[in-house]
Amino acid sequence: MEERKTFAQSHPVLAVLLLGSVVLGAILMTALAITLESTPPEFSATVSSFEGLDRRTGAPPTFRVALRVKNGNVWRHCFEPAGAVVEYDGVPLASADLGELCVPARSVVDVPFVATSEGLGMPDQLYERLDGLHRRQERVPLAVRLTLEEKDAVTQVWPLLLRCTAMLDGRPDLPSRCLLFFLVEPGSMSEN
Repeated sequence: MEERKTFAQSHPVLAVLLLGSVVLGAILMTALAITLESTPPEFSATVSSFEGLDRRTGAPPTFRVALRVKNGNVWRHCFEPAGAVVEYDGVPLASADLGELCVPARSVVDVPFVATSEGLGMPDQLYERLDGLHRRQERVPLAVRLTLEEKDAVTQVWPLLLRCTAMLDGRPDLPSRCLLFFLVEPGSMSEN
């Protein structure tokens, strides 16, 4: 009686090619899924404390800011910040220089920093407006702005502008979610 051969036995080259194609397809699909899942980290900010917004004290405005970065990707993100600015109603109140910021894969990192006014000054009208808001016990929204350039970027090639709205006095207690904007130079996306 003649023994039946399997496909792999009767066509070994085709079997190897077929198996190789299946494995390569699986690898490519995994790489595509990881790439499509890739999103910038989530940022949020809270102003934990401040001083120097009362003209009578004579102290320059200083803000303690807590920046939180949540990385949901399967690789780390490292950023080179160009600095941070705390502003009210479009007027810069204080700034801070930040060092390199790295967030490991699938983790959350808190980055505390202190922004000071060192030479920025504050217009009289702004002091009066802030003082009025404090006397009426109204919430004061501040903007925390950072420009970030990703180091060793796999997918992102343009710097990011990060803009967060944080309430003075830490209210609300929950940090605000930040908006991310890609800084694209005019004409950089057009075809030659």
